[in-house]
Amino acid sequence: MNSGFYRKVAYAVALVLLLFPMLWLGAPSTRDDEGGVLARLRTTARLGQADIGAIDPASETIRLVTLGLRGPAVSMLWTKANEFKKTEDWTNFQSTLEQLARLQPYFIKVWEYQAWNLSYNVSVELDAVRDRFYYVKQGIQYLMEGIDYNRDNPTLLDDLGWFTGNKVGRADEHELYRKMYRLDEDLNSDDEPELRDNWLASKRWYELAIEAVDVKGQPLGTKNPVTFFDSPARSQISHAEAIEKEGVFGARAREAWREAGRLWREYGTREMKSTEDFLIRLVDLKHWQEQAAQLRKKLDELSPGLKEKMEEEAKAGLTQEQREALAGLPGRPTPEQSEAYRQALEATTITPEEVAARVATDQPDQAAHARLLAKEIHDAERRVALIDSNLDVANYEYWRVRCDLEQTPEAIRAHELARDARRQFDEANLQRAKELYEQAFQQWAKALEQFPDLPADSATGSDLMDVVEQYVKVLEQLDLRLSDPEAADRFALWKIVEANDQQSKYAEEIERYQDRQAGKPVDQPQQPPLVNPAEAIPQ
Repeated sequence: MNSGFYRKVAYAVALVLLLFPMLWLGAPSTRDDEGGVLARLRTTARLGQADIGAIDPASETIRLVTLGLRGPAVSMLWTKANEFKKTEDWTNFQSTLEQLARLQPYFIKVWEYQAWNLSYNVSVELDAVRDRFYYVKQGIQYLMEGIDYNRDNPTLLDDLGWFTGNKVGRADEHELYRKMYRLDEDLNSDDEPELRDNWLASKRWYELAIEAVDVKGQPLGTKNPVTFFDSPARSQISHAEAIEKEGVFGARAREAWREAGRLWREYGTREMKSTEDFLIRLVDLKHWQEQAAQLRKKLDELSPGLKEKMEEEAKAGLTQEQREALAGLPGRPTPEQSEAYRQALEATTITPEEVAARVATDQPDQAAHARLLAKEIHDAERRVALIDSNLDVANYEYWRVRCDLEQTPEAIRAHELARDARRQFDEANLQRAKELYEQAFQQWAKALEQFPDLPADSATGSDLMDVVEQYVKVLEQLDLRLSDPEAADRFALWKIVEANDQQSKYAEEIERYQDRQAGKPVDQPQQPPLVNPAEAIPQ
């Protein structure tokens, strides 16, 4: 009896004592109190519903009434959504998406996948441009709703930048889409009229995505930093290109390109995570190349001529077949010759680590210094390789120069002349169109002369070839060829044509022009023989 009583008292005391750690750990937060340890951790790690995004009572109710069967309900709704999509029942398709969002508001893939469905898959199934734009808009608004539930999510913000920029600004109907976007009151705010341009709105979404990572500590996930952080600059570049195509030139165009150049350089100086264990900046390529060269020189100075001696020793150990392959492969080497060349190259390539090991053997007092230099060389060359590959991914140097080129008065004037020329051609003023195109090409030539590092076969050359194509159409209407003196002597972009004529469309014109420049006789196009009308009548 007494033992039972004491046991109950012990349980009661234990329960009372446990209340204190439970309150310390699990006390909920209030307006005036941060709460217990778990509540504070939730706030710090942003794990609470209010920290993630909006709390929707309707969504919470739907999830509760499924009585633990949310998984099967979601699967059924995904199946229904796909069926409605196949049967083009867009009304039910959209309502099903809304139900899915209510059941899985914090599952990012729901918003990503279904927004893509609306803007990219559903929109193209419709005929009228307004109907297509309606579903493009629905996809954008769907992503906006997803951000309400998943505040500061960089993936959804980045997707919003992509949809607003590329879907509106690069679709086949982009001219109409841009106008519709500008006039749409649901997508725009009167407080920021400049964001009625879809490319500038796209830039803003990208900037918010970057801010979510930089300032608010959101993870970047699986996104490549090189292609994530360049997005605002690319949207600004697209904005500058778009307004020039729409007839905006002068100071406004120059300012648009200047801002693009500023953003692009800012992107180049940003420290970004790499696939290795260090950060990289795209503008640091030359620095690390010079660093690697200086370190190699220091290693060579520890034992002058050692590396060359080791190379000669390695060559002496090659087989006859390997020596012949290293001396030079034939135009079509056999597999055996290619393998011999690979082996010879590998054997005769002396690494800094191998030099350091030899120094350590020959000069033990320099062993630690040599190994340290070899490690530093390895690290510097890893950085060089990684930065170089990412420069190619971003095409960084090209766009840096392109932004500078497009800011020049000559380039801006060239775009304006080309647009005027196209308008004259549409109005059948052929001679005036020809003159304006030729003036535009002269301005482009002057602009290109200022940037000799820009390759003639770059994307700029490809863009200029589109304008050359329009000029050739004008010449055809005037019964002229590009190589005819009346056109060729006024055409200033022959180097661009030569570098970008990948399909040899202008090979004959280029050859005729070069022959004329060299003073060679140029064959005139053959004229059909004259026929006596009387002889042409069958007897």
